[in-house]
Amino acid sequence: MDAALAHRSIHDYDANAALQLAANIVEAAMVREPIGAMESNLNAGMISFTPHFASGRAGRAPDMDILIEDLLFGAHYHALREIFYYSYNAPDAVDWQFDGDRVEIRYRDRSILRQFFTDWNEYVLGSVHHFAEFDVSHDIRKLLRGQREWTRSMAQIEATRLMEEEVDWTLAAYFSILDPEVPIDLGGYSYPEFLEIYRALKVTSLYHRYEAEVNRAIGCISMDASSLEENLCKRTGVKREIVQRILGDLVYDEAATCDRLDSRCFSLIREGASPHRIVMRPFHFSFGEGIIQLLRVVARRRPQIFLANVSNALGDRFVDRAKQAFEAQGFDCHANLSLRKIDPTLPDIDLLVISEEPTLGYALIVCEVKGPVPPIGAKDQLRAREPGNISKSFRQTEAIRAFIRTEEGRRFFASLLPKDGHPHFDKFVILFWQLIITSDNAGMFFSHEKTPIMSFRTLERLLHRSDGDMLHVLTGIQTYNQGVDSCLQTTMQTVEVEGLSISYEHMLVGDLLDFPENEWRSNGVREEIAQEFIAEGYHPLDTFSGATRLDHMTIEILPDQK
Repeated sequence: MDAALAHRSIHDYDANAALQLAANIVEAAMVREPIGAMESNLNAGMISFTPHFASGRAGRAPDMDILIEDLLFGAHYHALREIFYYSYNAPDAVDWQFDGDRVEIRYRDRSILRQFFTDWNEYVLGSVHHFAEFDVSHDIRKLLRGQREWTRSMAQIEATRLMEEEVDWTLAAYFSILDPEVPIDLGGYSYPEFLEIYRALKVTSLYHRYEAEVNRAIGCISMDASSLEENLCKRTGVKREIVQRILGDLVYDEAATCDRLDSRCFSLIREGASPHRIVMRPFHFSFGEGIIQLLRVVARRRPQIFLANVSNALGDRFVDRAKQAFEAQGFDCHANLSLRKIDPTLPDIDLLVISEEPTLGYALIVCEVKGPVPPIGAKDQLRAREPGNISKSFRQTEAIRAFIRTEEGRRFFASLLPKDGHPHFDKFVILFWQLIITSDNAGMFFSHEKTPIMSFRTLERLLHRSDGDMLHVLTGIQTYNQGVDSCLQTTMQTVEVEGLSISYEHMLVGDLLDFPENEWRSNGVREEIAQEFIAEGYHPLDTFSGATRLDHMTIEILPDQK
């Protein structure tokens, strides 16, 4: 595959000219269908050839039809390279079948396909739900329609103001875990300074995206680096040397190639030859998760700074984010509970969620929270299998599960219940569940584990639709994989390489999976059921007659999450 990629005609083309043409082709595809299959394939193809685009090599003028063919081949190369990573690092994950000059590749580990589906599902539904409460796109299009680009009419000034609001709303939906006010040093610039520059660039990309939609001003934007720096300084108040450092981490160039950085971390590319302009693809930049991209670059280029300044802050804020999501639905929460005084070998409990159940007692979810920067591609995803990464969480949950089953463990958790006692019963039941909450992983590579795992975006959406009903939350967690499997569709993609016909499994974009809207706390159903339960003379212990007793309480531990 590497040899076939290296022999594509695109490498003979002038790098600057090929970059301009490829970027314009992809932008045109995105105007036509912003999240369509052709756009996706062309963007994947650009990933495969980005090192050449940034090289500045001289060559002949590019042929558009051949360049498109090369980009589509690059998409196959990109997909197969990901499969090679899975196959090599997780040998049982992929099934390879050879028959003469035909190769057929399918995913044996269906959790990989579930992850693909979850990523897509959250991208689409996250946008739908997030922008349901804020949509100024119609007003912006109306203001810009018929306006000349680059002019400063009153309509464009108002449109820009609305775009700034849209960008702020968009950033709230991103991986905005770190405190935007805390000046975390990222190595020559702070996180708030990066956000200022990124926000300004986001507005620029959004402006040109709308221009493409309403005035047919389609194509990439080529910006003189010096003029861009000056413009960003004026718009943000950030010093020029700081702007230069930030752009150094936002723009793919020859230095990024030397640093072996993944080109998926960049939505800006610098021409490698004069005039060394910075090329922006407005649609690509406006849709990209730039916070994740930037943090990935910092982690790769300056790992010690990332570990010292970002990792712990990110972990703490991620626990807070999960805690706030549960508390917003009326659940009581305790974060960062240390068990060292009880047993120094026990891990801390990142988050304990307590739900007062009016006809039962209490339902507790003991959460392990893992918030690394979300992965970009197979190499990053596979790190979840490493001993110190997400795989470690399952061993920690096993230790906590064993602790719960001890007398000391039961007393510890009982001590965290509300001091005033249960509002309806002197004796009641406590049920335990465990959950691993991640920044992205939805169980990829971990189908064999007993403890359920869910990405925080999926969990937040589930909680938002639960109306504070723990049963609704638990049902959503426990049936999620079944729901994904019912929606998941795949097809076989085929590419011819050096006399071989290679077919590989590929996820189709089909039905989306959302959680049903629930009514529990807000309409009084919870209290009605409680009063009816009490009036009929029922008691929690009638249901759990065989549960373990602890003083005035009864504790029932659900075995293996079932």
